[in-house]
Amino acid sequence: MNRIVLILLLLVGMYNAYGQMQQAVDNIQKEYNLMGLSVAAVCDGRLAGTWHAGLRDYERSLPVNDSTMYRIASISKLVLTTAMMKLREEKLLSLDEDVSNYLGFTLRNPHHPDKPVTVSMLLLHTSSINEGSGYDTFLTDTYNNVSDPPSFSELLVPGGRYYTDDMWREEAPGTYYTYCNANFGLAGTVIEKITGQRFEDYMQETLFKPLGITGSYIPEGVRNINNLAVIYRAEEGKWIPQTDDYRGVMSSPRDFSGYITGTNAAVFSPQGGLRISAAELARIMILHLKKGKYEGKRVISARSIKLMHTPRWYNDGTNGDVEGGIKDSRAPGVHILPQAGPGEILPEGVTMMGHSGAAYGLISLFYFNPEGRYGFIFMTNGVFNGPQKKNSSPFYSCEDAIVKALRENHYLP
Repeated sequence: MNRIVLILLLLVGMYNAYGQMQQAVDNIQKEYNLMGLSVAAVCDGRLAGTWHAGLRDYERSLPVNDSTMYRIASISKLVLTTAMMKLREEKLLSLDEDVSNYLGFTLRNPHHPDKPVTVSMLLLHTSSINEGSGYDTFLTDTYNNVSDPPSFSELLVPGGRYYTDDMWREEAPGTYYTYCNANFGLAGTVIEKITGQRFEDYMQETLFKPLGITGSYIPEGVRNINNLAVIYRAEEGKWIPQTDDYRGVMSSPRDFSGYITGTNAAVFSPQGGLRISAAELARIMILHLKKGKYEGKRVISARSIKLMHTPRWYNDGTNGDVEGGIKDSRAPGVHILPQAGPGEILPEGVTMMGHSGAAYGLISLFYFNPEGRYGFIFMTNGVFNGPQKKNSSPFYSCEDAIVKALRENHYLP
């Protein structure tokens, strides 16, 4: 067959698959009553396509597009960990070091005062820190006073202003998994203590600028606030904005000028505040699939990426709070799903890893297979009836539909 004809046939096939995937995304947005959504597929370590449907701003009828940024919730933790690995490479950080040696105050579980809490334990959610009843007030006061936030010692050290008896679990650090956002507020603070930089500045310099990412952990850092997707929940049959409802204008930006680096990096929401588009988030995935390189340039070492892909906590059914009984595992900043069996939504016998997110009505997925160098990203800024889940799947039903469409159109095996 003539080579030109063959190339044309391949291009037509790719165009048809792309169009069919767009139609599937449109149908899923309507069927599951999603406000808006973005999907990205990475194949052979490259961005294979992005698809969008619905609205990023309901009141102004603004559609989702390639520039739309979402507050991606807990996927932010994986991104933080990726950048934090740079400090390990520079021998400024050890994952097995007592975090007290970085924070400047002694962090101990009062039930186990002789057991150090390590950096690795923060990143694995095995630190034994619990989101106790004092955490919400601490976080509210942090966000409302970013120039002079309370120290984490006030939350986690007995006698502190926000300390409550339920801030620590009975189990010893390193022995039990409990998902806790405070772990990553602390991890961000460790970064600040080591570098002397504000967390947001460190992320920009270490990861975002080298990858050409325009996202930010704070809305004040987003260059075009009009691109932010408003996050919604439905209440009494109506869409109600929950966060990022700026209507194109950052009318009251917070003043970070008085913030003292290393006090409380939760002011920058390292645990869940990253605003980023699907296409730019795919660059983080490509970095992982290419073992720390992006467009041929080394950003993170291959060894650091391998550490992030290697489990250090395994669910045995008794050593953690795990929803749905999924026999998963954890690596630093990374969730590793159990291999799928016959007939399940993910490719059979393949290890998928990454992270999910859920906050304010948004749900998001970021999962990839390092060996096959493929993966997918999904994010929606609202599910009208709330996300529904089948017991047999690790994902919500609307997410299952996206994965099924990606497989049917050969963006996943």
